Amino acid sequence: MMRTAILVMGLVLSGCASLPQLDPPPALRDPAGLAGAAVLAAYEGDFPTDRWWLMLGDPVLDQLVGEGLAASPDMAGAAARARRAAAFQDQAQAALLPTLAAEASGAGVRISQNQGFPPGLIPGSLLSRGRIAALAEFDLDLWGRKRSALAAATSAAQAAQADMAQARLLLISAIVAAYIDLDQLFARRSLAEAALDIARQEQALVASRAAQGLENNAATSRAESQASRAELELAAIDEAIALSRNALAALAGAGPDRGLVIVRPTLAEPRSLALPANLPVDLVGRRPDLVAARLRAESAAAGIGVARANFYPDINLAALVGLEAIGIDNLFSGSSLIANVGPALRLPLFDGGAARAGYRSARAEYDEAVSQYNAVLIDAVRQVADAVASKRSLVDQIGAARRAADGAQASLSVASERYAAGLVDRRSVLAAERELIVARAALVALNSRNHQADAALAVALGGGFMADSASTSEPER
Repeated sequence: MMRTAILVMGLVLSGCASLPQLDPPPALRDPAGLAGAAVLAAYEGDFPTDRWWLMLGDPVLDQLVGEGLAASPDMAGAAARARRAAAFQDQAQAALLPTLAAEASGAGVRISQNQGFPPGLIPGSLLSRGRIAALAEFDLDLWGRKRSALAAATSAAQAAQADMAQARLLLISAIVAAYIDLDQLFARRSLAEAALDIARQEQALVASRAAQGLENNAATSRAESQASRAELELAAIDEAIALSRNALAALAGAGPDRGLVIVRPTLAEPRSLALPANLPVDLVGRRPDLVAARLRAESAAAGIGVARANFYPDINLAALVGLEAIGIDNLFSGSSLIANVGPALRLPLFDGGAARAGYRSARAEYDEAVSQYNAVLIDAVRQVADAVASKRSLVDQIGAARRAADGAQASLSVASERYAAGLVDRRSVLAAERELIVARAALVALNSRNHQADAALAVALGGGFMADSASTSEPER
């Protein structure tokens, strides 16, 4: 017995090839180390809800988002990938359980007469042969290969669920951004119509004065050119509106006719800046792309455990019991019973370096996953900082634009009063109206940017996503 144990131990040790010596594994970046106290100062706010687009107060937008989530091929694809990852997880879970199989066979056999037995002892005719057996197997998983595979599959399945949440967030973000652009285009169209009306009034005025000999051909041509440019601007905006409607229809998973019934948006006023108090730490569990990247790093860490276990022997327990007989008539007699119970040992003595290459590959996959997570984390904090910077800057820009619009309105009032008093001609009033349109166009663009900044901040904060946990796993050394 002692000699047998020593022999088995020697075989085990000889079968355990040495692990490659690699550099220490990289670490997931600590979000607390990304300084942001100055830029990301809290304004007593909360994270957005998972229906954050309702802050824009437009029921048509809410309807488009609902249609998009229900009909988007991107969402269907993300759901299919999540189901596939869940199936892999179930397969890994099943691998940890004992297996039980049944087998049955029947055949006609003729036994060779040339086996060293006396003539006549072995029948020379065609005989029937039958076998019925049950087989049970259980892998002891002494080195955790299957447990590591289950951990990897579980993290991958959870990452696929986070990917589905990210696909949802990106789709909603695209619909909201396109809808805000459509709102701006309609506002610009109203201003372009007013500008065209002014240009036509001025064209008619110049033509009348030219008929009286008060203007030359150059003034007439200039007025006609200005009217043509105004018509061109209006036509370009109409084209942009049509394209924006087509884009929204496609995002909603419908054909272009769906876009024809999208009316002018009615957006609520932009929101004031609000930030949660625990940025950027809370982003780790609030952004689906960050959660997915972290879970993939955990899956890759578990994959190292699988690769490590390939260096060690496998021990399976197997049991077989059944009936086997030559001559089907004898199959169910007690003397036909067969049984086999015992362990099976597999030693990785030589594989041409496959295990070492697999280990290096698993480590490289983990290193890549960590680098991707760190990149996503840094970019997530930057996106929040960008949205915050835009919101803070837009406060001053919109204030200045409103003052400019108020000044243009006051200038128009003065010009109208002077025209009524006969101190200036109609062209002074038209010039003041044109300046007011320019000022209002600048304000429209800034208000649209303010809405976009609100949406960008909601997306950067995760769009209402909440991870179940934010734990991290380090790879086996």
